Amino acid sequence: MESSSLHGYEWGGYAIEGSIIRFALAEPSPVETSPVEVVFRDVEGYFFERNLPASVVLAVEEQPLADFLERNEAHFAREARWGWPRFWQGSAARTAEWLAVRRRHAWTVATSHGLSGWIVAGGAAYHNAVRRSAGSPLALAAWRTSSNWPR
Repeated sequence: MESSSLHGYEWGGYAIEGSIIRFALAEPSPVETSPVEVVFRDVEGYFFERNLPASVVLAVEEQPLADFLERNEAHFAREARWGWPRFWQGSAARTAEWLAVRRRHAWTVATSHGLSGWIVAGGAAYHNAVRRSAGSPLALAAWRTSSNWPR
């Protein structure tokens, strides 16, 4: 997923639906534009911090899985005593092997202020949120009027 194309979008919030995380983004423009969703599927784990009401997306970048796990190994090992993250297999090397078999990747998320963190998931994509096929999960337009929209 190419993060440079998301730079400058206004952060609208996120929704977690089982193993799917959706980010709602809007292009800052005086002319009405289509909202964008960033969708992470087959989520194994995530961590977000400093969740404030508004910010501008700076980057959504995929990270090398082994490097991500090694950088966070001490933190994950400490938190594993309480069962988090669920994907942790006791070491960065064992976890990297386990996640690789499951075809999982790591992404970091950064905004100008308001939210930063990471997601380990099977895939990520972004698309125009107005298009929605029958039976698909709620799109951005529906989030704003549903209980799924983060407040």
